[in-house]
Amino acid sequence: MSGKLLTLDEVCHKLGGVKPWTIRCWVSQRKIPYTKVGRLTRFPEERIDSWITVNTVSPVELFHGTK
Repeated sequence: MSGKLLTLDEVCHKLGGVKPWTIRCWVSQRKIPYTKVGRLTRFPEERIDSWITVNTVSPVELFHGTK
């Protein structure tokens, strides 16, 4: 694996202020990609970026007018 490993605080910041407790819950539920470095939990930046993309909901286009 290459690339930067993010800390819990860095992931919280990257996700717009999600609380550390929430990230820890997601880790225990395996809802977010992570890796263990000894006893430390780290988050591969590339995988987090991909996870954000996959979990982004696109807006629905509304059609106005008649046929």
